[in-house]
Amino acid sequence: MLGSTVTVPLYGKLGDVHGRKPLFIVAITIFLVGSALCGAAQNMVQLVVFRAIQGVGAGGLFPLTLAMVGMIVPPRDRGRYQGLIGSVFAAASIIGPLIGGFIVDNTSWRWIFYVNLPVGGLALIVILITMPKRPYKQQHSIDWLGSGILALGTTALLLGLVWGGRDYPWLSGPVLGSLAAAVVLLATFALVETRVPEPILPFDLLRNPTVASSVACMALVGMAMFGTISFVPLFVQGVIGTSATSSGVVLTPLMLGAVVTSFVSGQIVSRTGRYRPNTLIGPVLLGAGELLLWRMSVNTTNAEAARNMVLAGIGLGAMMQIFVLSVQNSVARSQMGTATALTQFSRSIGATLGVTLMGVIVNQRLPASVRAEGVAIHRLPEAGRAALASALHPAFLAAACLSALVFVISLFWVREAPLRQGFEEDAVVGDEASPQPA
Repeated sequence: MLGSTVTVPLYGKLGDVHGRKPLFIVAITIFLVGSALCGAAQNMVQLVVFRAIQGVGAGGLFPLTLAMVGMIVPPRDRGRYQGLIGSVFAAASIIGPLIGGFIVDNTSWRWIFYVNLPVGGLALIVILITMPKRPYKQQHSIDWLGSGILALGTTALLLGLVWGGRDYPWLSGPVLGSLAAAVVLLATFALVETRVPEPILPFDLLRNPTVASSVACMALVGMAMFGTISFVPLFVQGVIGTSATSSGVVLTPLMLGAVVTSFVSGQIVSRTGRYRPNTLIGPVLLGAGELLLWRMSVNTTNAEAARNMVLAGIGLGAMMQIFVLSVQNSVARSQMGTATALTQFSRSIGATLGVTLMGVIVNQRLPASVRAEGVAIHRLPEAGRAALASALHPAFLAAACLSALVFVISLFWVREAPLRQGFEEDAVVGDEASPQPA
């Protein structure tokens, strides 16, 4: 998550310089190399380092894809295509844990990473064959200094949050030092961004209220979404007592709800030209699903958990790509790449912080006897199951609160501008060439 988060803005800027095709090839290749190294890791330190390499590659895939859609598809039609992308993203986010659980139950954990190689290789072949290359480069300056400071500041922040209360007391030197370093580094990053010709994060875009509010909502939705995906399988496996494979199966309803709703809402947005209703309905449905998850107990069944996940999935699907669309519709076409990267960075940082903070909350409330169970968590005794359920409840309640905050921001600050039927600026050539409207 950290590797993908800090590289998202960099991919957006490099895509403007070199075109999207070579960046796709680089990103996929780095991801495959990282996957192979993860599968071959011999200890935890190696696995962590190789996961970071894997994340550096993964960080380019979403911003490059959405920027490409923004460049070649007029705003009025973007909802349809982004709905399809959102469906694929939702499906992959849920099918991944499902396949992972099956692999863990039946083979070695190393195949969780090795399975990426043929799939990623096929994606690489498709990019090489089908995507044309832009025949020229645009002259841009790359904010390498800002990228490095942002990576260090984000790393320090996450380390402080992860260490606090687990490896060190909250008021200990390492924790306070990490958090203080994060404050200094991120403040320095903000200062650097005001002085470079082309900042890696375009803070000037945040002066637009719709852009700023949509970016904030993307971060909050990312926190709620990935926190839910991370902890529902743990609840099903540890509290309800199913296997790792079955704990992944219970996420399938969320996938179906998110996929179908994302596709349908994308079609509706393209036909009606209105996207603001999704920004209000989505957080209400997601929050309702999270509250139902919060109410689950040791007596909850898989069917009840699945019902709750369907409702949460419908809420996610209704707004998953809508905030990207609102940002793209509020900026000039020349700013499409950096604006899209900003939305993906906000979701990535939200997901990273969400999983980390919710993990800290759960870890603080989890008895040591439950932690000691390790991989045998689906065989916990009654008392252990109740303790695990109690530890997980605050994560779902936090996700519900985040959904309520998304609703408030959307209600007061996300404004709906008419979706344009065509492009207001001349099309560029090569891999970003766009059809001109009739």
